[in-house]
Amino acid sequence: DDRIVENGGFETGDLSGWTVLTEGWAMMDGAPKGVISATTYWGEKLPYNQEGSYHLDGWETGIGEGDAWAIRSTNFRLAGSGYITVRMGGNAAAVKVFKADGTLIGFYKANRFKDVGFPFAGTEGSWADMATYAIDLSAYLGEELYVELHDIGGGAWAHGFFDSVNTYYEVAPDVANLYDTVEAPVSRDENNALVYGDVQIAWVK
Repeated sequence: DDRIVENGGFETGDLSGWTVLTEGWAMMDGAPKGVISATTYWGEKLPYNQEGSYHLDGWETGIGEGDAWAIRSTNFRLAGSGYITVRMGGNAAAVKVFKADGTLIGFYKANRFKDVGFPFAGTEGSWADMATYAIDLSAYLGEELYVELHDIGGGAWAHGFFDSVNTYYEVAPDVANLYDTVEAPVSRDENNALVYGDVQIAWVK
């Protein structure tokens, strides 16, 4: 299907279909690392909010926190509603959209990062947890495009986390009413132990 990028959700468990654009990427058995199956991180078990079984994890690329990196998708033909979505998290995640000839037509940085209230992800702060960002590209319907996923580096928590690059929606997503429900720390009990509960992470337009 030429409307969909190859391995947009990293469900092969690796970077098949993606081209690494950055030198110094960690390798294993001749293939680039970075795709993992963990659903939570650290002892607090904070949710990544990945979709499916895998996501691209900035901590696993071998690139330093202050440094930048990028990968490129396969080309796709924009169809349907002209919307695409990308799941992003961290303080350095961004997506760029290009025409097939290399013309940049869009740059979108994740904007949910908020280093407050640790470790209450979703209710107060946002760290490596990913949300789905909806991008209206309908001005380019019928054109051949590709995306690049970028870690732009710099600042605190300067890693990018990515999942679920979806490039075909027959009908535009109802962003205002879409959210993911994850289990995350929401409070502490009388013994100062973390209490977990459902947290909603809204889509972002």
